[in-house]
Amino acid sequence: MSSKPDNIISAISPSRMEPKTQAATPESTTEERHCLVPPLNSSMVPPSASQRPELSNPKPWYRQYPPPFGILLTSVLQLIMYGVATDKIERILRFEPNNHTEAWRYVTYMFIHRNLFHVLINVVIQCLFAFTLEKYQNRLLVLTLYFGSGAIGALSSSCVRPDLVVGASAGVYGLLISNLSHIALNYNSTKYKLWAVLTVIIIVASDATFYLIYARNQENVIISEGAHIGGGIAGLILGLLLYRSKDEESKKRNRFIFWSIFAIFAILMSLLVAINFMIKKCTPAHRLRVSYTYVC
Repeated sequence: MSSKPDNIISAISPSRMEPKTQAATPESTTEERHCLVPPLNSSMVPPSASQRPELSNPKPWYRQYPPPFGILLTSVLQLIMYGVATDKIERILRFEPNNHTEAWRYVTYMFIHRNLFHVLINVVIQCLFAFTLEKYQNRLLVLTLYFGSGAIGALSSSCVRPDLVVGASAGVYGLLISNLSHIALNYNSTKYKLWAVLTVIIIVASDATFYLIYARNQENVIISEGAHIGGGIAGLILGLLLYRSKDEESKKRNRFIFWSIFAIFAILMSLLVAINFMIKKCTPAHRLRVSYTYVC
């Protein structure tokens, strides 16, 4: 046997082999690291339609658009009271400027109406606007604003004329104008803002036009403009105080609005109470149901 294979084996023996250098992985520069694609994990994968609870289990329509239960129940009671109220019940519930100490009259007068048209137009408008307001605002807050506007409307009416007041128009105007408060507090997230504002303006202008035409053809004006105006202003103010905002970026602005409106509200309420006090003080008892004397 030739010794050539032994020489080959010894030539490639480990003792004579030079260690191989491993290939180094080049390091990425700072600029290149910004271009690297991060590894995809499960949290970055968007869920499928079946995995989304809002798509797999959609809310029924009556939960997406809940009816205004608070105002709806109030409207039913108003319709019932129109059908069953007698003269005696009306005398107990209506608002009388001379009976300021009977506090229930500031609210109960809203359940008494003069005729069928009066109660139907109020019920339709208040349910229509409460439907949208109760969807975005708390139901109890909307109901509080409704009756609060009615009470302030009665108080402001007693500062203008010594007339008996019945009907829910002050509360209706409060709900109507409070839509502007809702838009102001949720301006960024509210859709169709312009159409909502135009709707409020058209309804108010139509009602004012009807009042002017109706008042000209009547010897004794039976529409309480003080209750309408007072209820509308109360709705705007109470809406800015009670309604909630979903605009996170407007928190500072809304906080400033709240405290500014709160100061205005306190001043106006003090003014209304002071005017009523001066009326009771300066007007003779036999003239209270005819005309007022404000200064004495």
